[in-house]
Amino acid sequence: MWKKLAIFLLVLLLLAGGVMVYLWLQVTALPDWYTELAAESAAVPVEGPDGKLQWLPAPEHEGRKELRNFHRKAARSAPAVKEVIKASRATFEDGKLEAGVVADLRKLPTQKMSGDQQGLFERARQAFPSLTERDVYIGVEDPSPVLKNGKIGVGPSAKVKIGKFTYSLDGAAEKLGMTPDKLRAELEKHMRELGVEAPD
Repeated sequence: MWKKLAIFLLVLLLLAGGVMVYLWLQVTALPDWYTELAAESAAVPVEGPDGKLQWLPAPEHEGRKELRNFHRKAARSAPAVKEVIKASRATFEDGKLEAGVVADLRKLPTQKMSGDQQGLFERARQAFPSLTERDVYIGVEDPSPVLKNGKIGVGPSAKVKIGKFTYSLDGAAEKLGMTPDKLRAELEKHMRELGVEAPD
C-alpha cells in the first residue's frame, strides 16, 4: 500500500515539475525573428526626410508592412534603451498590429525611475517573475488598433504577450494592479517613445 502511494506521489511530483518547466519555457520563449534582428549587423530602421520611421513591405509576406529594430532610433538619445532592448519589430497587416521587443530587464536602470515607474516595475516582476531572469519578449497584439493623426492607439480587443503567453488587456492590467485604461495609456506612451507611429 505505501509503495503504491509513494509511486503515485512521485508520478504527481514529476508531472507537476514537467508542467512548471513547460510553463517557464512558454513565458521565456523568444520570437523567431529575434536572432536575426538582435545581431549588431541587423538592419537599422529606415527614417524618412521628416525623421519618422518608415514602414517597409515585409519581404516574406505580401501586404504586410513592418518596422524592424525601431528601438535603435530611440537608443541614440537614450542609451538605456540600447542596454535593455535587444531587438524590436512591429508588423501591420489587414488592419492588425503586432509590436514587441525582446528585452533584458535586469539591465533596466531602476534607480533612475520615478516612484510610479518603480512601483509598476515591481508589480510586473511579481506578476511575471521570469521577466527579470533572462531576455523575454514583451509585445502587443491588436486586431483593431485606433489610427488617428499618425498615432497608434491600443484598441479595445488588444492583448499583451509575454513570451508565448497571451493575456487580455484587462487580465494583464489586473495582474499589474492597474486599470486597463492606465495600461493602455502606458503601452501607447512607450510605443510613441520608441518611434512607432501609424503606417501610411
